[in-house]
Amino acid sequence: MISEALASIIFSININAILIRDYSEVKDKITSKTIALLIDENIINKGKRIHIKSLKDRSKVDIPIFCVVENLSEANAYNSFMHFYQKPIDKNTLHNALMPYFSNSNFNNINSTIKVGKFNFDQNLKTLSDEKNNLINLTNLEARLLLILYKNLNNTLKEDFLLKQVWGYSSNANSNTIKTHIWRLRKKIYNNDENIFNLETTANGYVLKQKIL
Repeated sequence: MISEALASIIFSININAILIRDYSEVKDKITSKTIALLIDENIINKGKRIHIKSLKDRSKVDIPIFCVVENLSEANAYNSFMHFYQKPIDKNTLHNALMPYFSNSNFNNINSTIKVGKFNFDQNLKTLSDEKNNLINLTNLEARLLLILYKNLNNTLKEDFLLKQVWGYSSNANSNTIKTHIWRLRKKIYNNDENIFNLETTANGYVLKQKIL
């Protein structure tokens, strides 16, 4: 799924990678520790070499897919779980793209639980618990996103700011990524009787507002 050049970049940034040669085998190889897939634009799928543009089925992979392509205009046809980078990609760019999907070092060795309205937000466990001890599990990126929004409560944050703060890359990345995570986070915090926030989309970005009770 990746070229030898791309494989060498992965190992140069000390990422423990599992090389898979056929995309059709991906689903069987994914474990709970798998954080992302990195693929070249020309891949082997079911024994045949195809361009990722022909890949209609993501094999129900629920983790991010990073695609390295010749031309970024090819990215327009893909969904928000696929992130595109133009060849040649350097190790710093790849490192910055992947790091947000590892455990966030900023969440470790600190006072784990903070109060977010009526929620207790455990930054290490990535959970929200309400006054009835109902648990809401967050992904690492959802937790990072919630923390940034809460620190800027009632202030609108632009997409490029969130992309840099949460994902660690520039506004040139696919903005659909943030829309997907905002939608997921909104769904989780709204599906709770103790919710006292509105996560709003504005013309200029996103804002977490505390409801007036």
